[in-house]
Amino acid sequence: MSLLFRAALAAVAFGSSLALAPAAGAAPVPGDAGKAVTFPFPANAPVAVQVTGVGAARERLSAMLKAALPDEAKELDKQIDEALKQVLADRKLTAVPKDGRVFVVVNDIASLFEGEPAFAVLVPVSSYKEFKATFLTADERKTLGEGKGVDEVKLSLMGAEHTVHMVDLKEYVAVTPDKGTADLYAGKFARATTAAMPAELARSFVGSDLAVYLNADAINNKYAEQIKGFKMLIDFGLQQAEMGGMLPGINKKQLAAAKVMLGGAFQALEDCRGVVLGAEFRPEGLNLRLQAQFADDTASAAVLKAERPGALADIGKLPAGLGQYAGTKFGKKFHDMMKGLNPEFAPADDDENGNAALEKHLTALHAAGPQGEVSGSGGAGANFTAAKYTDAKKAVAALTGCYEAMAAGGRLHSAVLKGAPKITKDARKHGAFTFTEVRVAFDFEATVKDLPEGLKENTIAQLKRALTEQMTLWIGTDGQTVIQVTAKDFDAAAAAVDAFLDPKKPVGETDGFKLTRKQLPADANALVLAETGQLVTVLLDSLKAMQDTVPGFPRLGKVQPLKGEPTFIGIAVTLKDAATLNVFIPGEALAAGKKIVTRLLTNVE
Repeated sequence: MSLLFRAALAAVAFGSSLALAPAAGAAPVPGDAGKAVTFPFPANAPVAVQVTGVGAARERLSAMLKAALPDEAKELDKQIDEALKQVLADRKLTAVPKDGRVFVVVNDIASLFEGEPAFAVLVPVSSYKEFKATFLTADERKTLGEGKGVDEVKLSLMGAEHTVHMVDLKEYVAVTPDKGTADLYAGKFARATTAAMPAELARSFVGSDLAVYLNADAINNKYAEQIKGFKMLIDFGLQQAEMGGMLPGINKKQLAAAKVMLGGAFQALEDCRGVVLGAEFRPEGLNLRLQAQFADDTASAAVLKAERPGALADIGKLPAGLGQYAGTKFGKKFHDMMKGLNPEFAPADDDENGNAALEKHLTALHAAGPQGEVSGSGGAGANFTAAKYTDAKKAVAALTGCYEAMAAGGRLHSAVLKGAPKITKDARKHGAFTFTEVRVAFDFEATVKDLPEGLKENTIAQLKRALTEQMTLWIGTDGQTVIQVTAKDFDAAAAAVDAFLDPKKPVGETDGFKLTRKQLPADANALVLAETGQLVTVLLDSLKAMQDTVPGFPRLGKVQPLKGEPTFIGIAVTLKDAATLNVFIPGEALAAGKKIVTRLLTNVE
């Protein structure tokens, strides 16, 4: 079975409902997830893809395109309609309701990589009889062979003929290339229902315009041995990398912590009940959601239950004009789980005293009771962080100790230090704050010496955007808030402190920030709002790094920076009943991204 046919078959099912045909005999559209909605596919299906109310979804997509690309939306809609007409050819769609929900269901993941793929497209219909009479072409109806519960027909798709099997499910028709899958749908099977799904996942699955549901219960039951074997393979690979020094920039402590995290990831997979990846077309932009939920009384569920997400409102007090804004608020269990993966401080592996001292100070910092923090970054030499601790003075002492533990050859922010940081305690006072001054010098050449030759230059360029080779930062507290600020001099640092404590032009009052923040969850454990132009620049730099390391990769030309009011792409992580990642891309950012891609393609060398 060719990949082309798989794609074409899914396109036909999706396009059938998208097309602007008159609705006939409405198939039931599942409503609120709390009302025990029953789906037309088996409860033990490992993967299900659905398009919710696709008639409305098409309208929402058009509305989003019109808001993001007002000058091009009409043409894009026309292109979509033309593409659908080409795929559907002379088929009539009167039997396919506009408001019906389409499903593509995989019954056996392994079959996608070997043999006949065991998947089915479930098309909503007013009746099976009308579907056969209108959707199938006259020539296809001549090939129709009716069987006991399973019909066989030869469909002409994208210039090729394919044998498929169809099963009447009353409100739906199951269309599949696999006879065994067709027999499954023709027989009796327990249907999937939102009542059996984890509640948060059910709401996300039926509430998205387009969603994929991974049934972890079914996957763990069927593929437990394969998952175990994959874990053993990853463990072996990490051990070989550790012995051979194949992971430059990662010290032994971080590698050990990574192994613990890997074990936690596989534990999470074992504890997981399901995962949903969904997309929502909003007038304001595109929202993507990745969500996982875990079985009660498991280690993973215990981590989530201990979390208390918040509004992280202080992020809006940061001054406008920075490229990235972030806020975090995690509980003790999550901090314990992440301990050792801190990329900020990394003494050299052979610096036993430094590693012991750092461990001591990180433990003290954790004991100071972190209550959350917000930060803003304006590039090299312009960074600001404000954090709350139960004991702010102990937190400052612990942070200062972390810098004292560093020596030449160690890594700070992943960059190699030329020498030990120069620390002056109680160096400055500003208002109620007393600041310790820390001066550091980086060796960018030493940082990239173990990288492949093609990556060195690009990596140094990225380092210079985030750091200066000679950097000064100040750490201080007024007894309540701990502030860390990097600036060209103390006057600039003091100005940043004043801008946060008494904001005159905070980012929270800018239109771009307000729009994105409103589209993200009200409460979160982590928030990141990245200015579109800067984020795209970082991504382009990553692509440019590939042109020197990947044979045949196109040479990317220079792209001019974006103009106009800043827009922000937002990311939110919420740990509560489920672990949820939301990514929101505003319409203005979609338009800006399109301009950059267009310019990029015209500048390819």
